[in-house]
Amino acid sequence: MSPSRSHILISGGDATYYPMLLELVASVRRFPQGRDCPFGIVDAGLTTAQRAHLEAIGCTVVTAEWHYDFPAGRIRDRGYLRANIAKLFLPDYFPGHEVLVWIDGDAWVQDWEAVDLYIRAARRGRFGIVAQTGRYRQGELTVKWLLGGIARVRSILYKNGRRAGLPADILRPLAVRATLNAGAYALRADAPHWAAFRKWQERVIHKGHIFTSDQLAMALAVYVDGLPLELLPDWCNYMGPWRFDPAADRLVEFFLPHRPLGIVHLAGLDRMRRDPACTLPVLDLEDRPHELTLRYPEWERRQAEVASVIASGTVAAAVAARAPAEPEPV
Repeated sequence: MSPSRSHILISGGDATYYPMLLELVASVRRFPQGRDCPFGIVDAGLTTAQRAHLEAIGCTVVTAEWHYDFPAGRIRDRGYLRANIAKLFLPDYFPGHEVLVWIDGDAWVQDWEAVDLYIRAARRGRFGIVAQTGRYRQGELTVKWLLGGIARVRSILYKNGRRAGLPADILRPLAVRATLNAGAYALRADAPHWAAFRKWQERVIHKGHIFTSDQLAMALAVYVDGLPLELLPDWCNYMGPWRFDPAADRLVEFFLPHRPLGIVHLAGLDRMRRDPACTLPVLDLEDRPHELTLRYPEWERRQAEVASVIASGTVAAAVAARAPAEPEPV
């Protein structure tokens, strides 16, 4: 198998996600490793023109299917949910690749090392993914306190599993396990995980949420079936809190050592996903706030400026010019 066919990057979405899909593809193509990398798109509601343009820039576009029978009332006008189901059928949609790497359409690649780690994890026969746990979470789970000091666990996996009708012997150990973020992951095409994912999704999707059925199925395959897992660091699928390094004009981890982010994921930032001009406060390394967008085009522009400044040998002057003025002494 040629290097260009050994792995494929995949994303998907509907017409609303189309601008961000273009940004994701652009963020991949700027790297030497991503220039000729196959890129697949799962069409879950793109327009004909959008689909044609993605194909024109080298993407393989496939139409997502529902795979399961749902009452019309459960689907309504939410055709985009097909992408969540298709995530567990990727080898069928994109045959001929050793490793499949999924990145959500509201994410983009800042550092290629994250992609490399996903591919390395998959080639070891493990499920490469980031857990929603650790130093960037306020707590591992929430607890609702009842009368008499009785506590009710309300973790994401527990709530989704309970709604899906899973029995107590599965729910109890699942309740305290970390959610695996389905926004980015990688697997070999021949991994046994795919069959386990589909088995669990078939079980949970009819009573549970369609939107989170993929994430719940992944957790069950790992935590109940015991399939091999490779947990990757937060910066491989980062969702905040946000900080940047003005000297390099790169988004970095919030806490030391402030490593540059690999994949920037805009999950939960609904206004910014709709409007690339939308900003939020982002701290620099001195804890000074800056109103910035996290959308890819702005950071592509900033990196181009840094490259130009480095070429001219005036890095220090450029950084000083961008830094906010110190307050006048009282």
